[in-house]
Amino acid sequence: MKQYEDPPAEIFHRAHPAHGLKLAAAGGTLVCDGCKEPGDGARYACGCGGSVSFDLHPPCALADEDEALRHALFPGCDFFFVPASPPPVDRTTCDACGELARGYVYHCFEADLDLHPCCACLPGRVLQDGSVFELRRKASIVTSGEARSSRPCGLCGGRRRGFWAYRSCFDGEAVDLHVTCMKDLARLSWEAAACSKNWGGGGHRIVQARLPNMDRTLQSFPRDKRKRSGFDRFTRIVRAISTD
Repeated sequence: MKQYEDPPAEIFHRAHPAHGLKLAAAGGTLVCDGCKEPGDGARYACGCGGSVSFDLHPPCALADEDEALRHALFPGCDFFFVPASPPPVDRTTCDACGELARGYVYHCFEADLDLHPCCACLPGRVLQDGSVFELRRKASIVTSGEARSSRPCGLCGGRRRGFWAYRSCFDGEAVDLHVTCMKDLARLSWEAAACSKNWGGGGHRIVQARLPNMDRTLQSFPRDKRKRSGFDRFTRIVRAISTD
């Protein structure tokens, strides 16, 4: 699938025909006017000559409406870009992260599957600080007649069957990290940064109040694992790939 390694500097999009949209580097948090998902990275933006801005994630801005998208984690499925979530809109969820799909989405009509554009473009493999994280679909296994996910998430401890997770190895043991949990960590980091910026000199107190929530999430590992020498390094890696 396209990774948009060399995106154009400016585009014209039918969702915002009055002005061109220019590619901008990360410049604070945004809510994409296409998929309605938050973000903190590169975006196509138009200042519109005032305080109101129109922003699109690159995967939303550059989506090909005529070409089917295929993803390795859903073999045999053809996903087509649609500008609005299929009905019922208030219950359509992304089959990658499990969160609501409120705007632009890739939809497989045959299998009734949906993907956020940004989830559809997640890299299959991430190399961070010497550790490899591979994107996988959380499979289910059957034990004693009951289906259960093969591994709990290393962040929340839960088992979300059928959704996506990044898998790596921590201290010789495979660990899964839900995509949705990593999105939560990213949002927390963005909120803390925004509070620090908006509140000036007093912002550090808000950041300090929020960051322990992230630490508590990371501390969801069993106590014996948290004592291992590699745990601090692992948490640094998780923070890094969650907020990129």
